Amino acid sequence: MFTLTAFLVGFLGSFHCIGMCGPIAMALPLDKTSSSAMLTGRLLYNSGRIITYSILGLAFGMIGHTIAMAGFQKNLSIAAGILILVVAVISLAWTKINSFSFILAGYTTGLKNTFRKLFGQRSRTTLFLIGIVNGLLPCGFVYLALAGAAASGNFFDGMAYMLFFGFGTLPVMLSLSVAGNILGFRFRKYISKATPFVAAALAVFLIMRGINMQDGSCCHHH
Repeated sequence: MFTLTAFLVGFLGSFHCIGMCGPIAMALPLDKTSSSAMLTGRLLYNSGRIITYSILGLAFGMIGHTIAMAGFQKNLSIAAGILILVVAVISLAWTKINSFSFILAGYTTGLKNTFRKLFGQRSRTTLFLIGIVNGLLPCGFVYLALAGAAASGNFFDGMAYMLFFGFGTLPVMLSLSVAGNILGFRFRKYISKATPFVAAALAVFLIMRGINMQDGSCCHHH
């Protein structure tokens, strides 16, 4: 059930991410000699993205693991849920949430320069590397999933969580690079409006998960 939420966040998030990752997926320097070569290229790009997500999941899972080992696993899940809920409410009330992206401007510029260099080369390795770098792009849905990975309280679970998140993004990202931008702008706007509600649903799930967890220190039999 827990990893299913990761898949759903990835799937719904991928509609939202078309805005940033779509142009990259559609402009990949693919080997167009045959359809199998193009498919291989797209799979390499997507597996690069998923590997980055998994490594990030491993890192956040380790942070969660450290907190859980200190006996705060229950609180960790609740805190992650509350944090997501607060962000969801803020983004609903304050639509200019993107104004904080200027903080990330330098970081994003660095990534864009890396992309530029990679797009100038045509090789299978390049496609894989574009995917790896793509996974590092700032994205609200990735942060959402990372909060879930940390709440798993275990590095393997954190890694698995992000792996499923990556798999969730696959259907849209693959069809996008194959069929171009089939999804209209209006539909994307509709999904973007749904984003805070997706976040809130995940938040409630994490809070409930934390509340229902058996705490080592707490005994329910009295």
